[in-house]
Amino acid sequence: MIKESNLNPELASYREEVLAGDYWMHELKAGETLRIVDSHGNQAADTLFYSAADPSERYSAIDTLRE
Repeated sequence: MIKESNLNPELASYREEVLAGDYWMHELKAGETLRIVDSHGNQAADTLFYSAADPSERYSAIDTLRE
């Protein structure tokens, strides 16, 4: 079931279009929300989240699914 976000994209403090195959890095502050939109269809978003204060602390969806 797809749930639409209640957040207004026009109020975003930062927007970036990332082309297929490219990478993107940006620091998020506590309480900020990251929204990934597949604007062209059939794309995958491989993501890694690292702590800016301690890069050894990270979240990887791939590692979580594998475990």
